[in-house]
Amino acid sequence: MSQLFYLRDSRSNVGSTCMFWADRGGYTSNLDLAEVFTLEEAQRLFKIRHTDVPLCKELVDELATVRVDHQYLVDDGTKTGCDEYVICINGEWDGNDVYWLSQFGFRDINYNTATIFSYQDALDIQSLGVGIKTTIYAKPDIDAIARRTFQAANVNERRMITAAGIRKPKLPRTRQTTGKTRGNCPHCGCITWGFNPYENYSCAEQYSERNGLSFVVSDTCEELKASKARRKAA
Repeated sequence: MSQLFYLRDSRSNVGSTCMFWADRGGYTSNLDLAEVFTLEEAQRLFKIRHTDVPLCKELVDELATVRVDHQYLVDDGTKTGCDEYVICINGEWDGNDVYWLSQFGFRDINYNTATIFSYQDALDIQSLGVGIKTTIYAKPDIDAIARRTFQAANVNERRMITAAGIRKPKLPRTRQTTGKTRGNCPHCGCITWGFNPYENYSCAEQYSERNGLSFVVSDTCEELKASKARRKAA
């Protein structure tokens, strides 16, 4: 298996498509513009930031799909000297990527499955669409902007990460917290805990909040202790 990796930014996707570190900085969904790392480089960067996940380049390339970003669509219609056309389904996207009319009239976001028509055949097909709006593009124009992408649903952590030689960094353990802030009782100095971080709770205020009371049971720590003793004796 290849020891080369793409570095995926796992914090977010564009639609179902993964974003990768781009070769000249930033991020990209285009695999042909993604930076390629050695095993050592990918492991080091993964350790620094756990959301930058190395994926085996060889396995990603095997599952890549060719898609077209609607932001780069060119002028539609007939073109001089062109005899191959494809039909785009209007109003449907996966992230920024458009759907195409594929074989047997199905929609498919994978541009490689798009059916190729002559311009007249494309017009005839377009006229048959009932309630479906489409746009006809010259295939060479779309070929020029189509790109290889990889979808998040195809990530296989065992094969693409661990089996490819990457060791997952140990995540720091986080201690559970009650949300309370430590303070000192202003009357007796004992340690108290309360949800309001801007106040030092008295022993009585701590007792009231802990027991879900809407009032403070006593004014002083001595009264609180006496009250507790009476309830215990009863």
